[in-house]
Amino acid sequence: MVKTMLLLLVATATASADPVRHVPPANALAGDAVELVAEAPSSTPTLVAHVRPLGGAWQTLEMVRRDDDHWVAVVPPTLVAPPALEYYFDAGNEHVFATPEWPHRLQIALPEEHARRIRDTIRAHEHRSRVHTAGEWVNYGHTNVMGTRLDDQYYRFDADFSYRLWSYPVEEIRVGYERLLGTTQAQMCPSTTPCTSDAGFKVGGWFEVGLAPLEGIRFDGRAIVFAAQDGFHPGGRLEARLGTLEGSHIAIGGEYLASVGADGYFRLGWATVPHLPMAATVEVTNLPASNRDPGVRLYYDVGRDVGGGLRLGLRIGYAARTQQVAGFTGGAGATVEF
Repeated sequence: MVKTMLLLLVATATASADPVRHVPPANALAGDAVELVAEAPSSTPTLVAHVRPLGGAWQTLEMVRRDDDHWVAVVPPTLVAPPALEYYFDAGNEHVFATPEWPHRLQIALPEEHARRIRDTIRAHEHRSRVHTAGEWVNYGHTNVMGTRLDDQYYRFDADFSYRLWSYPVEEIRVGYERLLGTTQAQMCPSTTPCTSDAGFKVGGWFEVGLAPLEGIRFDGRAIVFAAQDGFHPGGRLEARLGTLEGSHIAIGGEYLASVGADGYFRLGWATVPHLPMAATVEVTNLPASNRDPGVRLYYDVGRDVGGGLRLGLRIGYAARTQQVAGFTGGAGATVEF
């Protein structure tokens, strides 16, 4: 009896002396083929890999010999999907690595660009398109010179459509219409008495590209052509932003409109109150006429998400060219995303 038991132990040890060995891959990316390699003696029956995406149906892949000691199966990219790939091996209808009940689970990661696109999609509530309109009134106040009232004010209106490409580094493109009209002190008058003149333009069209080389860092570049009183003129706008426009961010930018003026600004935005983003901006500008002295604008923006992709915005602030004369800045806007 003891001799029989010893013989069984020796036979078992001999049979398991050369088991099938497999080192699972350290990692895998979604959409990439995965190579499964097993080391087994030449006497091992044909190895078969059973694979499936997590929760999917099992599919069989017959492993082929790479050399005398190694077998390999290549899992096609269509099966390599997050969150995980499950698999086990059979040899001669016997499980030699894992089992159907307890398969090995290989975590599948998304490529960084895909993962970033998913995060951006979540932040945008799966909305790619956006229609936006905004208008503002800027009043620097008025002065009386030689009995003549000189107004210094303008209004601005923008309407645009944007589409989120999420094809990094190109994140978004926008096209829009702009109108900027005002009244300010004239550079030349028909007499020696000071006077005012109309300034700005009625029709302007622009195209903008939003570049995001890194997540959370954004550069917006805009080219504009507008029809002023003396003909067509070009313009441009640049903004660099750290953070999310609809959330907490820091931005610095500037704009140039030939014959109309230029501005530079710094903006601080925050989203500490849910669905109520806010921002404060300091701007230096000589709008609405390039011959005017620079003025300073301080204004505060607050938005409100009302649901269904609709957001309403309100602006209120202060504008001045000198310490003695100042006026009110106000505006409103609406954004619809879909």
